[in-house]
Amino acid sequence: MRTAIYARYSAGPHQTDQSIEGQVRVCTDYCKQHNLTIIEIYADRHISGKTDERPEFQRLIADGKKKKFDAVVVYKTDRFARNKYDSAIYKRQLKLNGIKIFYAAEAIPDGPEGIILESLMEGLAEYYSAELAQKIKRGLHESALKCKIIGNTIPLGYRASKENTFEIDPEGAKTVQSIFEMYNAGETNAAICSRLNSLGIKTSRGNQFNKNSINRIISNEKYIGVYESAGVRIEDGIPPIISKETFYLAQREKERKRVGKSKRQPRAEYLLAGKLYCGHCKKPMIGVSGTGKSGNKFYYYYCQTVRNKGNCDKKHVKTDYIEDLIVKKTVEHLMQPKLLKEAAHRIWLLQSENNTRENDIAYFKKKLQENKRAIDNIVKAVEKGLGTDTLLERLQALESEKTAIEGELAYYKATDFGLSEEQLYYFLESFLKPEDDWVEYKRRIIKCFVNKVFIYNDRLTIYYNINKNTEFDFDDVLIEDIDGVRREPHQLHYIFFTVTF
Repeated sequence: MRTAIYARYSAGPHQTDQSIEGQVRVCTDYCKQHNLTIIEIYADRHISGKTDERPEFQRLIADGKKKKFDAVVVYKTDRFARNKYDSAIYKRQLKLNGIKIFYAAEAIPDGPEGIILESLMEGLAEYYSAELAQKIKRGLHESALKCKIIGNTIPLGYRASKENTFEIDPEGAKTVQSIFEMYNAGETNAAICSRLNSLGIKTSRGNQFNKNSINRIISNEKYIGVYESAGVRIEDGIPPIISKETFYLAQREKERKRVGKSKRQPRAEYLLAGKLYCGHCKKPMIGVSGTGKSGNKFYYYYCQTVRNKGNCDKKHVKTDYIEDLIVKKTVEHLMQPKLLKEAAHRIWLLQSENNTRENDIAYFKKKLQENKRAIDNIVKAVEKGLGTDTLLERLQALESEKTAIEGELAYYKATDFGLSEEQLYYFLESFLKPEDDWVEYKRRIIKCFVNKVFIYNDRLTIYYNINKNTEFDFDDVLIEDIDGVRREPHQLHYIFFTVTF
């Protein structure tokens, strides 16, 4: 199977290329053990997983659309994305192109329970990201109170003092003052950029100026002496470069230029995309938007056959109505402590069955033995007077390899890559109480529990990511499974319910 590896590490003082190398090494070993052929490695350095604006990640997604590979191996779920919305969108894109996703250091089983487990692991990654951000923020608070420079980027016109505070850079300050003067005189961003670039003046990062560069400078309160970082705001905490009058004139000019420009419409989110199907023709229901006479936007799910003017009489349905209905019925039927406890137990059992930790330990032990034998052979040859420069180079390489293998072995011995049954239930239990943010709650319920929905003009059938072997009252279920095959209730693959309108 043609396979791509994706690796990433975030910006931070302790994040280095070694993190990438370690991820790639573990992913490579995973591919060897599972007979996967590596054709490409994608690696983003110093970029957070909370954003999808990662060059190598976007190249991975683009190549996935071109079907250059059949599978993607990632070290852990949080390497792919720490934003659950982005994670869902891009994983769906890959899966629509027939691409499988594997995690080298996490045991996530196939099947419906695996979908729930993956969702929980993504939730953990997002929680960890938020928690880490809080810890970093607390750690930086004291530095901010002293108006210290936090981060690597210093605005144009300033430089770091010996005490790591902001001090004025005379040449850069002249450029900033010129930018404000030109801006307040009514010159466009493009004209200002053209003037600066023609003079060979660079931004604080050493790049040419663009429209966004000008907007960032015009909006930066540091230029009037305001220090703001890590939740701390101190007036006159920085030596000012321009007067407050000049700054506020620029803000009024910016507002004047903004008036008349059309506002960017928010991206529509169809929570049931890839899960909702027409019950009549079995084609996907696709998200479609429209604008009413009042100018308001409306969002619907349309049968693909109907949109293509084919032979199907399925009516369109409003997104909010059908999403709310499905979530409310899911809460009513599934959000029961007994059912969630059993689901947690089943997921834990499957996770344990798929946990490769012992195999990984055995694999690295074998690699270490092979490495030691090779080292011993070279040492014996040197002792017999047969040493050459090539042998000595090989010995040095083997010693480096030994250190890496010992590190991996220690890592696998000390780490259990699964979640305990208590942890699994704890996260499933969080679904019992609806959140204040109803849209986010809908997103979580649908992503975690809903497998597929078949909608008719008078009813819909919801299939959930919970196995039929779970003890439950099946009085309301049909005897036709998701694949259309009629079976007895105890033979069905998924729990599902039919709701009539």
